[in-house]
Amino acid sequence: MYSEYSRSFADAHHLKGMVGFQAEVNKWRQLQASKLDLISESVPNINAATGESTIDKSKLTHWATAGFFGRLNYDYKERYLLEVNLRYDGTSRFAKDKRWNLFPSFSAGWNVAREAFMESTGNIINTLKIRGSWGELGNQNTENLYPYIQLMKFVAQDPNSHWLISNSRPNTANAPDLISALLGWETMRSWNIGFDLGMLNNRLTVSFDWFNRKTINMVGPAPELPVTLGANVPKMNNADMQSTGFELDLGWRDRIKDFDYGVHLLLSDDRQKILKYPNTTGKIATWYVSKYNGDIWGFETIGITKSQEEMDAHLASLPKGGQDALGTNWGAGDIMYRDLNGDGKISDGATLNDPGDKKVIGNTSPRFRFGLDLNASWKGFDVRLFFQGVAKRDAWLNDNMFWGSHRGYLAVGLLYFSS
Repeated sequence: MYSEYSRSFADAHHLKGMVGFQAEVNKWRQLQASKLDLISESVPNINAATGESTIDKSKLTHWATAGFFGRLNYDYKERYLLEVNLRYDGTSRFAKDKRWNLFPSFSAGWNVAREAFMESTGNIINTLKIRGSWGELGNQNTENLYPYIQLMKFVAQDPNSHWLISNSRPNTANAPDLISALLGWETMRSWNIGFDLGMLNNRLTVSFDWFNRKTINMVGPAPELPVTLGANVPKMNNADMQSTGFELDLGWRDRIKDFDYGVHLLLSDDRQKILKYPNTTGKIATWYVSKYNGDIWGFETIGITKSQEEMDAHLASLPKGGQDALGTNWGAGDIMYRDLNGDGKISDGATLNDPGDKKVIGNTSPRFRFGLDLNASWKGFDVRLFFQGVAKRDAWLNDNMFWGSHRGYLAVGLLYFSS
């Protein structure tokens, strides 16, 4: 539900406003039953079976959202553009004092091609707009619908129970998991700059955007607590993450008599970096400040030995254990590893302060995604070619579907390939 208002002043100033309200309620009820010994396969109905019947699954969920929103647009002679947005959103998934949040956003643009000083270039530059924006949006999606409510784990006739009472499995109930009463909205705060360019009667078009997005109060992995707690640690809003990248859209479209052709290139890239996370133990296996999403920790290789003498010389340079932590019987054709911490042996660390001889050797995140569209037509005949791919990505190969039979850790996960 929304309402709009627009007005122009002196044919130069244009104002447009909108206010609205939205609400959404979702109710889901699922009941799954089965019965054996179907009389006829042509009548797939529970009532057409004579065997034992069971109710396999029953599920009931309910959630609701609501929001107020408003937008104000202003432009002056289609040269200077301004837009302001406000959203006030609420969700049933959080506790009462965490349900509502305000999310503003702003954007501005300058249509340079409409300026008087661009008239002399009108036959070359048809479109030139510079734009920028800043704004916030909220994310209320969580693994559980109501993570702030403790739930008693009740199971009727628990199939995992090891007891029989009166010839049937007992009903069981377990202590509820710990919860975080402070769990609330994640806020995605982003700003971007870009431009749109059209030249040569818009045969050549270019659109470019560079963005920086921070997710504030992100729900990260549960922090580690002593095992004496005796329960799983709840997740909470304990992390900030930054994503930076760009998007480029480049196109060319032309016609030579009866021959039409076009080229369209899309290129984008982005990286995600952890800005805040309470990793008090400094463990590598979880999130930590400055970690990039997809980082691969591993040993740095020197090369593959060509002879036993070369391997013996490498092992002699490691007087305090060599590569014994990774395997034995090293010889020609095996990999030599670099002693990064200079302790005279190849060792496996576990923390940021003591990583052993491991370091970041690659990243599994796809980089520089691209798409290339080539098309042409002539007198009713047309052809089109489309390519897409990733220009850079590191792969960590540690599955015996790739390696086949191997003799332990030596052959697993010690190589990585980069495209």
